[in-house]
Amino acid sequence: MKTIAMRSVLVLMIGLVAASALAFAQGTPAPLGIIPTPTPQPLSVSVWTDKTTYVIGESATIYFTVSQPAYIYIYDIQPDGVVRLIFPNAYSQGNYVSAGTHSLPDGNYRFTVAPPTGTEQLQILASPIDLGLTPSSYYEPFPLAGNNPQSATSQIQAQIMGIIPVPDYVTDWTSFTIVSSYGYTPPTQPTPPSTPGYNPFYPPFFGYPGATWYWMNGEWHFGVPSSGWYWYFGSDGKWHFRITFRFGTGD
Repeated sequence: MKTIAMRSVLVLMIGLVAASALAFAQGTPAPLGIIPTPTPQPLSVSVWTDKTTYVIGESATIYFTVSQPAYIYIYDIQPDGVVRLIFPNAYSQGNYVSAGTHSLPDGNYRFTVAPPTGTEQLQILASPIDLGLTPSSYYEPFPLAGNNPQSATSQIQAQIMGIIPVPDYVTDWTSFTIVSSYGYTPPTQPTPPSTPGYNPFYPPFFGYPGATWYWMNGEWHFGVPSSGWYWYFGSDGKWHFRITFRFGTGD
């Protein structure tokens, strides 16, 4: 009896080893200690602009980084409280992006800074699923989302909850300042060229957006002449040559 029992145990052990080998050959997952189950990484997103202060009329560039492929929505909250969806927009509607850093605008359009002055904010939302925030049709380039942040937030949240009862998205904020000018004080007595009568190609000093200078009677003058050429410093950081004409005689 003892010999028969030992043979039974031996047969059982051989059977278990054979079964394990067969299961492994058929692709049974290896033990967790060999190949641990990967832990899903949480979705993250961040947003920023190329400058912290803009003069009205300048163009802005928006950057954002997302940790994995996701649907992106960016809202602009103006200083007066008006909220607009600026991405996706009428010019760029493909808002499912790959992981990494992206920049906007991404097509044949621009973000031009407009009044009013003050602090403007951007909020970005990223989600692995479509939140349904894109309008079915575009009646304006950057759709209006609301006239104040509180009502816009409520509408957006209600729309999201209608798509997915448990919100699955992350968000980030940034802000920048809009000013009418950079506030540089132009020199009251600029240094004239060293050679009398020399008509320079551009003013020999640093400009600021909106500054105008003209050469008359051997020296530089701030402003625009009643007639003749002058230099204008644009928001692009360059001097622009202009000419003004005066016709007729005034009273």
